[in-house]
Amino acid sequence: MRALVVDDHEFTREGVGHILTDNFEITKLALAGTYEDAMEQIKNNKWDIIVLDINLQGKGGLEILSSIRSIESKVPVLVLSMVPVSQYARRVLQAGASGYLTKSEPGEELIKAVRTVTRGMKYFSPEVQQELPDLIDETIEKPKHHDLSDREFEVLRGLAEGKSSKEIAGEYKVSINTINSYRKRVLAKLHAKSNIELVKYAYKHKIIQ
Repeated sequence: MRALVVDDHEFTREGVGHILTDNFEITKLALAGTYEDAMEQIKNNKWDIIVLDINLQGKGGLEILSSIRSIESKVPVLVLSMVPVSQYARRVLQAGASGYLTKSEPGEELIKAVRTVTRGMKYFSPEVQQELPDLIDETIEKPKHHDLSDREFEVLRGLAEGKSSKEIAGEYKVSINTINSYRKRVLAKLHAKSNIELVKYAYKHKIIQ
């Protein structure tokens, strides 16, 4: 198995590398700590699995996954993150990830996840199944924020965390008017009237903690 581990924390990526080499027949292992290193490895090599930290410095998780998928459409990507399941799991799975688990879960779950996704199946950790049951059972009604676009969701998170439209605009290098337009759409889709109601919604649905 050829495995690429992408994480900006040296301790984590080396730890994941050791788990992989101890439990699988690894013929090639590469560790990348930055977005640029990861892209170079993906462009120049073929991989059987990519274990990806969704929060690399300077890049949003969905943007990273999109970049990978633009180069490698079929390689299994297992997302390993500190971000709570309720914030990103659904979106990274919809964006093409093969599985999602948090770094708080035991090593046994990582091993199980790697086995699952390298067999061509989706991996849903116990935490994902508990927090997002409608990913498994489509008959369960989905909360309103699942209809938000990725950028609308990021704006919702930013506003709920107390950031101003100016601060969010700076993060995404767009105008304040653009962010305000997203805010209006978020308010309409969530049937909210103010930022205070957005904060309450975000806490209720564990978008922020």
